[in-house]
Amino acid sequence: MRPIGVHTSIKNTLLNSIAEAVELKCETFQIFLHSPQVWQIPEFEQNTIDEFKRQRQFYGLNPLIVHASYLINLISSTPKTISSSRYLLKREVQTADLLNADYYVIHLKDNKDMEKEEIYSKTKEGFNKIDVTVSCKILLENTAKSKITANIADLFETFERVRTDNVAGLCIDTCHLFAAGYDLTKDEGIERFTEEIRKYGDFGLIKLIHLNDSKTPAGSGIDRHEHIGKGFIGEDGFKKFLKIKELSSVPLILETPKKSLQDDVKNLLSVRNILRTLES
Repeated sequence: MRPIGVHTSIKNTLLNSIAEAVELKCETFQIFLHSPQVWQIPEFEQNTIDEFKRQRQFYGLNPLIVHASYLINLISSTPKTISSSRYLLKREVQTADLLNADYYVIHLKDNKDMEKEEIYSKTKEGFNKIDVTVSCKILLENTAKSKITANIADLFETFERVRTDNVAGLCIDTCHLFAAGYDLTKDEGIERFTEEIRKYGDFGLIKLIHLNDSKTPAGSGIDRHEHIGKGFIGEDGFKKFLKIKELSSVPLILETPKKSLQDDVKNLLSVRNILRTLES
């Protein structure tokens, strides 16, 4: 059975993320390394890193995913923001590697005043600042609205144009996919998605799925996550999406709304019930 998990919190201590994942009976989990809305990134003490790795191995939580800060913008029109973004990107990937994270997920910013060629060049330059000896691999995530990462064709083109030894795959977010116009509630939407992957890329490049429902209709271009089965994708949409055989072993991470762990409990149960229905 494919690994299923959620985004867990490092509040108070890095080890809290593992405690939450274990309590929720996850097989995989995702974390931020710090508040995604600030530039400062902490230095974790070595004993904390060692204990984190020990506990993760003990509980068999694989893969471990680190999500990039929301502030990183490699194609900003402001040179200082580009410089700060490159520094933070490098630090985050290095820290993720220290934790033995498998993947580092980032959704790239767009710039309406910049041509694609310049976007590709500046983005790749930022990725090239990362030490090639780092083993944690970067995944590019699709977005709800963008000229470089919203449509599958654009996403694969961007990947090919910015890929480095560190940039090694893609993460597909169902809410973003739906908001970008791929109506997962309809067979035609599923077929469009799968056919475009075959035409422009490769299913093997999709290393992770962010499984989220959408608060907004298909094609809205608005990224608003909803509880599984409670949004416009709904249970039937997820049944169609999760039946895609080429993605049947790809790990699932939920980033659904959370006021308490009980929200994660309910959403994980919904996903497992859907998978159980598909397997029966």
